[in-house]
Amino acid sequence: MHRPNNDQELPVVLLHGTSGQSEDWSQVVEQLTSHRHVIRLNYGEPATGTDSANAPRVSDFADRVVAAAGAGGTHRFDLVGYSLGAPVAASIAAEYPEMVRSLVLVSGFSYGGDPRMRLQFDLWLHLARTDKIALAKLLLVSGLSREFLSAFDEGTIDGIIRSFVAMSDWPLIEQNIKVDLAVDVREQAKKIKPPTLSITAKYDQIVPPFYTQELADLIPRSKRAEIPSGHLSFLEKPFDLTSAMLTFLLEKQRSSLTR
Repeated sequence: MHRPNNDQELPVVLLHGTSGQSEDWSQVVEQLTSHRHVIRLNYGEPATGTDSANAPRVSDFADRVVAAAGAGGTHRFDLVGYSLGAPVAASIAAEYPEMVRSLVLVSGFSYGGDPRMRLQFDLWLHLARTDKIALAKLLLVSGLSREFLSAFDEGTIDGIIRSFVAMSDWPLIEQNIKVDLAVDVREQAKKIKPPTLSITAKYDQIVPPFYTQELADLIPRSKRAEIPSGHLSFLEKPFDLTSAMLTFLLEKQRSSLTR
Protein backbone atom coordinates (compact mmCIF):
# COMPACT_ATOMS: atom_id res chain seq x y z
CA MET A 1 0.00 0.00 0.00
CA HIS A 2 1.14 3.51 -0.84
CA ARG A 3 0.81 6.29 1.72
CA PRO A 4 0.02 9.51 -0.19
CA ASN A 5 1.41 12.77 1.16
CA ASN A 6 -0.97 15.06 -0.74
CA ASP A 7 -3.90 15.11 -3.17
CA GLN A 8 -1.56 14.77 -6.15
CA GLU A 9 -0.46 11.34 -4.93
CA LEU A 10 -3.88 9.90 -4.15
CA PRO A 11 -4.27 6.34 -5.50
CA VAL A 12 -7.01 5.01 -7.75
CA VAL A 13 -8.94 2.12 -6.19
CA LEU A 14 -10.42 -0.35 -8.72
CA LEU A 15 -13.41 -2.60 -7.92
CA HIS A 16 -14.19 -5.59 -10.17
CA GLY A 17 -17.50 -7.15 -11.25
CA THR A 18 -19.57 -10.23 -10.36
CA SER A 19 -17.49 -13.07 -11.82
CA GLY A 20 -14.16 -11.30 -11.75
CA GLN A 21 -11.21 -10.58 -9.51
CA SER A 22 -8.62 -7.83 -9.36
CA GLU A 23 -6.66 -9.45 -12.21
CA ASP A 24 -9.44 -8.42 -14.61
CA TRP A 25 -8.01 -4.91 -14.54
CA SER A 26 -4.55 -5.97 -15.76
CA GLN A 27 -4.68 -4.32 -19.19
CA VAL A 28 -6.16 -1.13 -17.71
CA VAL A 29 -3.54 -1.06 -14.95
CA GLU A 30 -0.71 -1.32 -17.51
CA GLN A 31 -1.79 2.06 -18.89
CA LEU A 32 -3.06 3.63 -15.67
CA THR A 33 0.08 3.11 -13.59
CA SER A 34 2.13 5.43 -15.81
CA HIS A 35 -0.05 8.25 -14.47
CA ARG A 36 -1.35 7.10 -11.09
CA HIS A 37 -0.74 4.67 -8.26
CA VAL A 38 -3.34 1.87 -8.40
CA ILE A 39 -4.90 -0.37 -5.77
CA ARG A 40 -6.91 -3.43 -6.88
CA LEU A 41 -9.04 -5.13 -4.25
CA ASN A 42 -10.72 -8.56 -4.24
CA TYR A 43 -13.52 -7.19 -2.11
CA GLY A 44 -15.88 -10.13 -2.67
CA GLU A 45 -13.88 -12.83 -0.88
CA PRO A 46 -16.21 -14.63 1.56
CA ALA A 47 -15.68 -13.66 5.18
CA THR A 48 -14.86 -16.40 7.68
CA GLY A 49 -18.04 -18.01 8.96
CA THR A 50 -20.21 -16.81 6.05
CA ASP A 51 -22.35 -19.54 4.52
CA SER A 52 -24.24 -19.62 1.23
CA ALA A 53 -27.56 -18.89 2.94
CA ASN A 54 -26.26 -15.60 4.32
CA ALA A 55 -24.80 -13.74 1.37
CA PRO A 56 -23.23 -10.37 2.10
CA ARG A 57 -24.83 -7.12 0.94
CA VAL A 58 -23.48 -4.25 -1.11
CA SER A 59 -22.95 -2.34 2.15
CA ASP A 60 -20.81 -5.22 3.48
CA PHE A 61 -18.61 -5.07 0.39
CA ALA A 62 -18.37 -1.29 0.75
CA ASP A 63 -17.26 -1.62 4.37
CA ARG A 64 -14.60 -4.18 3.35
CA VAL A 65 -13.14 -1.79 0.77
CA VAL A 66 -13.03 1.08 3.25
CA ALA A 67 -11.44 -1.11 5.92
CA ALA A 68 -8.82 -2.50 3.50
CA ALA A 69 -7.91 0.97 2.26
CA GLY A 70 -7.66 2.32 5.80
CA ALA A 71 -5.55 -0.62 6.95
CA GLY A 72 -3.07 0.21 4.20
CA GLY A 73 -2.88 3.86 5.24
CA THR A 74 -5.02 5.07 2.34
CA HIS A 75 -7.76 7.31 3.71
CA ARG A 76 -8.61 9.23 0.54
CA PHE A 77 -8.66 8.05 -3.07
CA ASP A 78 -10.28 8.19 -6.49
CA LEU A 79 -12.68 5.28 -6.84
CA VAL A 80 -13.61 3.21 -9.90
CA GLY A 81 -16.34 0.56 -9.80
CA TYR A 82 -17.22 -1.79 -12.66
CA SER A 83 -20.57 -3.65 -13.00
CA LEU A 84 -21.31 -5.00 -9.47
CA GLY A 85 -18.37 -2.90 -8.32
CA ALA A 86 -20.26 0.22 -9.43
CA PRO A 87 -23.05 0.00 -6.81
CA VAL A 88 -20.38 -0.91 -4.24
CA ALA A 89 -18.44 2.21 -5.22
CA ALA A 90 -21.63 4.31 -5.19
CA SER A 91 -22.37 3.10 -1.66
CA ILE A 92 -18.86 4.06 -0.52
CA ALA A 93 -19.11 7.52 -2.11
CA ALA A 94 -22.48 8.10 -0.44
CA GLU A 95 -21.57 6.84 3.03
CA TYR A 96 -17.89 7.88 3.16
CA PRO A 97 -17.77 11.10 1.09
CA GLU A 98 -14.65 12.33 2.88
CA MET A 99 -12.69 9.37 1.48
CA VAL A 100 -13.65 9.70 -2.19
CA ARG A 101 -12.23 12.60 -4.20
CA SER A 102 -13.90 11.48 -7.44
CA LEU A 103 -15.96 8.53 -8.63
CA VAL A 104 -16.04 6.58 -11.90
CA LEU A 105 -18.84 4.06 -12.51
CA VAL A 106 -18.39 1.67 -15.44
CA SER A 107 -21.46 -0.22 -16.71
CA GLY A 108 -23.15 0.40 -13.38
CA PHE A 109 -26.71 -0.27 -12.26
CA SER A 110 -28.70 0.85 -9.25
CA TYR A 111 -31.34 -1.88 -8.73
CA GLY A 112 -30.99 -5.63 -9.17
CA GLY A 113 -34.71 -6.13 -8.62
CA ASP A 114 -35.60 -4.62 -11.99
CA PRO A 115 -37.54 -7.38 -13.84
CA ARG A 116 -35.03 -7.70 -16.69
CA MET A 117 -32.02 -7.65 -14.40
CA ARG A 118 -33.62 -10.12 -12.00
CA LEU A 119 -34.42 -12.51 -14.84
CA GLN A 120 -30.80 -12.38 -15.97
CA PHE A 121 -29.33 -12.87 -12.49
CA ASP A 122 -31.75 -15.71 -11.71
CA LEU A 123 -30.63 -17.43 -14.92
CA TRP A 124 -26.96 -16.90 -14.01
CA LEU A 125 -27.52 -18.39 -10.56
CA HIS A 126 -29.34 -21.41 -12.00
CA LEU A 127 -26.60 -22.07 -14.57
CA ALA A 128 -23.81 -21.54 -12.03
CA ARG A 129 -25.32 -24.43 -10.08
CA THR A 130 -26.34 -26.71 -12.96
CA ASP A 131 -24.41 -25.95 -16.17
CA LYS A 132 -21.25 -23.90 -15.80
CA ILE A 133 -20.27 -24.31 -19.46
CA ALA A 134 -23.64 -22.86 -20.53
CA LEU A 135 -23.12 -19.89 -18.21
CA ALA A 136 -19.64 -19.27 -19.64
CA LYS A 137 -21.10 -19.31 -23.16
CA LEU A 138 -23.87 -16.93 -22.12
CA LEU A 139 -21.39 -14.51 -20.56
CA LEU A 140 -19.31 -14.47 -23.75
CA VAL A 141 -22.30 -13.96 -26.03
CA SER A 142 -23.83 -11.22 -23.91
CA GLY A 143 -20.59 -9.74 -22.55
CA LEU A 144 -18.71 -9.07 -25.78
CA SER A 145 -19.71 -7.15 -28.88
CA ARG A 146 -20.42 -9.13 -32.04
CA GLU A 147 -17.38 -7.63 -33.79
CA PHE A 148 -14.96 -8.56 -31.00
CA LEU A 149 -16.27 -12.08 -30.40
CA SER A 150 -16.50 -12.95 -34.10
CA ALA A 151 -12.77 -12.35 -34.50
CA PHE A 152 -12.05 -15.59 -32.60
CA ASP A 153 -12.21 -19.04 -34.19
CA GLU A 154 -14.21 -21.89 -32.69
CA GLY A 155 -11.23 -23.55 -31.04
CA THR A 156 -10.17 -20.35 -29.31
CA ILE A 157 -13.68 -19.69 -28.01
CA ASP A 158 -13.91 -23.27 -26.72
CA GLY A 159 -10.58 -22.82 -24.93
CA ILE A 160 -11.73 -19.56 -23.32
CA ILE A 161 -14.92 -21.24 -22.07
CA ARG A 162 -13.14 -24.26 -20.60
CA SER A 163 -10.49 -22.10 -18.97
CA PHE A 164 -13.14 -19.87 -17.37
CA VAL A 165 -15.01 -22.88 -16.00
CA ALA A 166 -11.86 -24.51 -14.63
CA MET A 167 -10.32 -21.40 -13.07
CA SER A 168 -13.37 -19.64 -11.62
CA ASP A 169 -14.26 -19.64 -7.94
CA TRP A 170 -17.82 -20.89 -8.29
CA PRO A 171 -18.98 -20.49 -4.67
CA LEU A 172 -17.74 -16.89 -4.85
CA ILE A 173 -19.58 -16.29 -8.13
CA GLU A 174 -22.81 -17.69 -6.66
CA GLN A 175 -22.40 -15.41 -3.65
CA ASN A 176 -21.87 -12.37 -5.86
CA ILE A 177 -24.87 -13.13 -8.08
CA LYS A 178 -26.99 -13.14 -4.92
CA VAL A 179 -25.56 -9.71 -4.13
CA ASP A 180 -26.48 -8.59 -7.67
CA LEU A 181 -30.06 -9.63 -7.03
CA ALA A 182 -30.18 -7.63 -3.79
CA VAL A 183 -28.56 -4.44 -5.17
CA ASP A 184 -30.52 -1.28 -4.42
CA VAL A 185 -28.44 1.89 -4.19
CA ARG A 186 -31.07 4.27 -5.55
CA GLU A 187 -31.27 6.30 -2.35
CA GLN A 188 -27.51 6.25 -1.76
CA ALA A 189 -26.91 7.51 -5.31
CA LYS A 190 -28.92 10.65 -4.60
CA LYS A 191 -26.55 11.47 -1.71
CA ILE A 192 -23.29 11.20 -3.67
CA LYS A 193 -21.26 14.39 -3.40
CA PRO A 194 -17.93 13.65 -5.14
CA PRO A 195 -17.84 14.49 -8.86
CA THR A 196 -18.85 11.41 -10.81
CA LEU A 197 -18.30 9.99 -14.30
CA SER A 198 -20.62 7.28 -15.60
CA ILE A 199 -19.12 5.25 -18.47
CA THR A 200 -21.57 3.40 -20.70
CA ALA A 201 -20.55 0.54 -22.97
CA LYS A 202 -22.44 1.14 -26.21
CA TYR A 203 -23.00 -2.54 -27.02
CA ASP A 204 -23.56 -3.74 -23.45
CA GLN A 205 -26.18 -6.50 -23.23
CA ILE A 206 -25.54 -7.44 -19.59
CA VAL A 207 -26.10 -3.93 -18.22
CA PRO A 208 -27.70 -2.17 -21.21
CA PRO A 209 -27.05 1.59 -21.46
CA PHE A 210 -30.52 2.37 -20.07
CA TYR A 211 -29.50 1.11 -16.63
CA THR A 212 -26.15 2.89 -16.61
CA GLN A 213 -27.89 6.14 -17.54
CA GLU A 214 -30.60 5.51 -14.95
CA LEU A 215 -27.94 5.31 -12.22
CA ALA A 216 -26.20 8.44 -13.54
CA ASP A 217 -29.48 10.38 -13.48
CA LEU A 218 -29.75 9.78 -9.73
CA ILE A 219 -26.32 11.24 -8.98
CA PRO A 220 -25.80 15.00 -8.62
CA ARG A 221 -22.86 16.44 -10.58
CA SER A 222 -22.50 13.35 -12.77
CA LYS A 223 -20.99 13.36 -16.26
CA ARG A 224 -21.29 10.70 -18.92
CA ALA A 225 -19.00 9.04 -21.43
CA GLU A 226 -19.55 6.21 -23.89
CA ILE A 227 -17.09 3.66 -25.26
CA PRO A 228 -17.67 1.32 -28.26
CA SER A 229 -17.64 -1.93 -26.33
CA GLY A 230 -19.64 -4.77 -24.91
CA HIS A 231 -19.95 -5.25 -21.14
CA LEU A 232 -16.46 -6.73 -20.74
CA SER A 233 -14.84 -3.43 -21.68
CA PHE A 234 -11.67 -4.10 -19.64
CA LEU A 235 -10.96 -6.95 -22.11
CA GLU A 236 -12.45 -5.57 -25.30
CA LYS A 237 -11.51 -1.88 -25.16
CA PRO A 238 -8.98 -1.38 -22.34
CA PHE A 239 -7.39 1.64 -24.05
CA ASP A 240 -10.74 3.43 -24.58
CA LEU A 241 -11.79 2.62 -21.02
CA THR A 242 -8.54 3.85 -19.50
CA SER A 243 -8.57 6.99 -21.65
CA ALA A 244 -12.10 7.92 -20.51
CA MET A 245 -11.17 7.27 -16.88
CA LEU A 246 -7.90 9.21 -17.02
CA THR A 247 -9.38 12.24 -18.76
CA PHE A 248 -11.83 12.60 -15.90
CA LEU A 249 -9.51 11.65 -13.05
CA LEU A 250 -6.70 13.97 -14.11
CA GLU A 251 -9.18 16.81 -14.54
CA LYS A 252 -10.42 16.30 -10.97
CA GLN A 253 -6.85 15.97 -9.71
CA ARG A 254 -5.95 19.34 -11.24
CA SER A 255 -9.12 20.90 -9.81
CA SER A 256 -8.29 19.75 -6.29
CA LEU A 257 -4.75 21.14 -6.56
CA THR A 258 -5.89 24.60 -7.65
CA ARG A 259 -8.37 25.11 -4.82
